Amino acid sequence: MIREERQKEIELILNQLENKIKKYVKETTLDEREDLSQDLKIKLIEKLNILLDEKVPSFLDFTESI
Repeated sequence: MIREERQKEIELILNQLENKIKKYVKETTLDEREDLSQDLKIKLIEKLNILLDEKVPSFLDFTESI
């Protein structure tokens, strides 16, 4: 269940970034566009998995750390 939620979150973020990816990939040659697009998405997924694993401190934890 949690894994499915994470996949949905990642898909949502990737969909939101799709236009930006296409925009910047157009600056490369036609032969490299698809590869670059896939590489960017792979890196984004890797980073999103790391970020989604991080625990966000509660307000109380945050204020105690100051």
